[in-house]
Amino acid sequence: MDLGRALRVALIVSMLCALAACHRHALISVPASAPGDPVLSIAGDPESESGATWTLVGTLDGTTVDLQGILLKPRGPGPFPAVVLSHGAGGDAQSYGHALGGVMRTWGLVCIAVNYTHARGVPLGAPGTVLQQGASPPNAFRAHAAVTVLARVRYVDVQRVAAHGHSMGAFVTTAFVAAYPGDVRVGSHTAGGVLVDAIHHDGIPLPSVAEARRVQAPYQWHHGLLDYAVPFFLDSRFDSVLTAPHEGHLYRRLGHAEVATDPEMLSRVRAWYTAHGMF
Repeated sequence: MDLGRALRVALIVSMLCALAACHRHALISVPASAPGDPVLSIAGDPESESGATWTLVGTLDGTTVDLQGILLKPRGPGPFPAVVLSHGAGGDAQSYGHALGGVMRTWGLVCIAVNYTHARGVPLGAPGTVLQQGASPPNAFRAHAAVTVLARVRYVDVQRVAAHGHSMGAFVTTAFVAAYPGDVRVGSHTAGGVLVDAIHHDGIPLPSVAEARRVQAPYQWHHGLLDYAVPFFLDSRFDSVLTAPHEGHLYRRLGHAEVATDPEMLSRVRAWYTAHGMF
């Protein structure tokens, strides 16, 4: 091959690669499922290591939404089971979604995370205010909105959706599973729990005993005995009031942060999901 032809081939290849990269990272507007649905946009490739980001803007079930999150999926057309991942205080959808989603995607799950009112370093979004953290109705609605995103991407089996969260995200998970039983097949969390109803009032980020009793999905909880941020007795209380099928695990040597990504915990969550029809 002469030099001129080689240069032309190299130029064409580089242009094709650039176009492919642009296509992978283009902002795609996903068609609405029904008139009036909020606008869903996805940027990036959810099959890539970093996943894709998404936004949902408009009105959903009569509520204004302005939400951002992350989406990761296994390779292939699906339909796949999915999990809604809920981050703790000071975290965000990106950090927690990558930490847990990177593992759970290898199980065959589509992983979605949304920013809550207790996120830091990201826009507040809507619904909710900074005073409505944890298990607040606006955050439970945000998790519900994430399920509507899963329904619109077409490669998720919405009859097989799980919910999992850590700390403040555990509080969200309990509230979400209680408020939207039709959304979730199975639930799990790390470092969560409930307060007794006698001291529960609006503004407290923990779910109430009444909410825990409304949980219908099979539920598994995990807590470190060395957790000084969320005491383990809150999950013990949660266990005592649950009426849905459930099990709990205490970890003697783990603190608040360690339990969130502990391999033994993740193995137990995977087995719980398997036992309850996710795979």
